[in-house]
Formats: sequence, structure tokens, C-alpha cells
Amino acid sequence: MPNHAKPNVILRQWEMLRLIPNCDHPGRSVQDLAAALETRGYRVTRRTVERDLDTLQQCMPLELNDNVRPQRWRWQKARSVDIPGMEAAEAMALFMMQDAMRSHLPSCFVDALQGRFAQANKTLAALARAGANVRWADRVRVVPSHVVLKPPRIATRVVQTLQRAVLNDIPVEAEYQSLQEVRPSSRLLFPRALILRGSSLYLIAHQKNRDESPHHYAVQRFTSVRLRELEAWPTTSFSLDQFLADGVDQFGDGREIQLRARISPELHKTLHDSPLSTDMTIVADKEGTLTLTATVRDTWALHTWILGHAESLCVLQPIDLRRALAERLKEAAAQYR
Repeated sequence: MPNHAKPNVILRQWEMLRLIPNCDHPGRSVQDLAAALETRGYRVTRRTVERDLDTLQQCMPLELNDNVRPQRWRWQKARSVDIPGMEAAEAMALFMMQDAMRSHLPSCFVDALQGRFAQANKTLAALARAGANVRWADRVRVVPSHVVLKPPRIATRVVQTLQRAVLNDIPVEAEYQSLQEVRPSSRLLFPRALILRGSSLYLIAHQKNRDESPHHYAVQRFTSVRLRELEAWPTTSFSLDQFLADGVDQFGDGREIQLRARISPELHKTLHDSPLSTDMTIVADKEGTLTLTATVRDTWALHTWILGHAESLCVLQPIDLRRALAERLKEAAAQYR
């Protein structure tokens, strides 16, 4: 039997108001509303929904559309009531996402979502107290498929300044220390985009008095950033979609290569479910040896993936990639002698 405690009734009716469509929609029937409420943790009868609607119509601009069968409920044209809050499904999604976000996003981004996380937890707690069916929140988790490094510390002011520069095409004067430098150095940058790769945030920018190609700048390595609104913006074009399509975001030169490799039966099963590329093929010869062929970008990410499957994969072509990987594997093996 449903719990008719007052808090449960209020939460249920609040959720029902969110489910009712606007006047430009035919509406939702009592049966539809009852089914939708059940998926959100409220077990109600058709009669309970009818009583709720009759009660809500006395103080809300709701109308019964009797031009369709079955009759359906919707908001009137003069609706002036906004229903804030959070649906149970939305609260559940945020509940599941918060741990993953804390592992992958810089703290300055996660902090901006703390209010939503708190509201999600509050909504689920209220539903639990009201007797709603939210037990599956204790049985579902999001786990990474690889080792996740802790997000680097990034100054909030640096991120905010870079966001403004990217959105408004404003050059910045920055103090930045690359991995090859022993101390920060000043440079004038023309910010183009921000990308999140794993747990690291990168600024994509052109640099004054450098080549015309855009470069990556790890945001945690900026010590200061200042807008230079009077600096002329360069005429060099930039497309983020093209930048990503070229594979430059994965580091390396991003050139397209035809990969040929000998693979194990176990890796074959994995690639059957999740192909390496759209044109990937795997062919077995008379002896049962499996050969993979795929068009991919030559990037650090590809090298890392291959090395991660070193015992299950042997690169045959291109020769320069095979030699480079063989040298890295040789150096790695030397560490264990």
C-alpha cells in the first residue's frame, strides 16, 4: 500500500506537476501519469491520481483536454507557474555522476556543481523518508575502466579568465611553465578552445611569434593570466571540430596511418565489441593467426593503447611505428633486469 503521509503526498503532487505537459501538447492521461510516477518511485492507483488532479486544478492553471480519448491533462495557455526542483530521475543521475566527476574534473568545475549535488542528495533523502522506491541508488555505481589520476590543482581565477578569453576572442598575457622549463616564462596567447582530456584541462591557443599551428597548454601550469583586450586578434582560422578530427588533441602529429598488427584471440573478442576504427577488419589465415587492419591516427593515445596490450598485439605496419614501439618495449624490459 502507498504511504499517504503528508510529505509523500506533497512530493508526489510536485512530481506530477512536472510531468504535465504544456498547452501545445495533447496532454497526458491519468494512466500515463500513474505509470510515470511509478517509474519515479511513487506507487499510486488511478483513483489516487484523479484525486490529486482534482485537488491541484483548484489552485493551478490545469485543464482537462476532452477533445482526445482517453482524456488528458495539460497546462492552460495562461500558465504562469514555474515548477522548480528536481525530478527523481535527474537526482539519481547526478547522484551516480558525482563520484565520477570528482575523479575526472578539476575541483574548480566540481565546486560549481556542489549545489546541484546537494539538491540531488536532498531529493533522494526526501523520497526515501516518504517511502519512495529509491533503493537501487545503493546498488548502482560508476567505475572507471582505467587508472584515473587525481585532477591537478587549478586556480579558479585562472580558469575564469581563460573561459572569458575563449568565449570572447580576447588575447591573454600569461606566465606559463612547460615541462621542459625550469621556471615560468611570459608569452602572448590567442585562446581558441578548452578541452578536458582525462582529468587534465588544456587550453588550445596560438602563440604570438611562434608557428601558425595551435598548441596545447596544461591549465594547471599557468601561474598568472591577464586579458589583453587591445591586442590585435590574428587572422589565422581555427576549427575545433577539425582540430579534434585531425587527432591533434591526442598529442603526436595526428597523421593518418594504416595499422596492421597480429593480435591474440582474447583481444579479438574485445575489438569485436568495440572496434578500433570504422574500417577495421580482422582476418584469420590457415594457421588461425589473426591480423588486424585499421585506419587510425598516429598519436600518443594510440601508442599508449598498443603498449597496454603489448602481450596481445604485435605491430607489423607501419615499419617506423613498429621500430619506435620495439625500442620503447626494449627500454621498459631493461628496467626489470
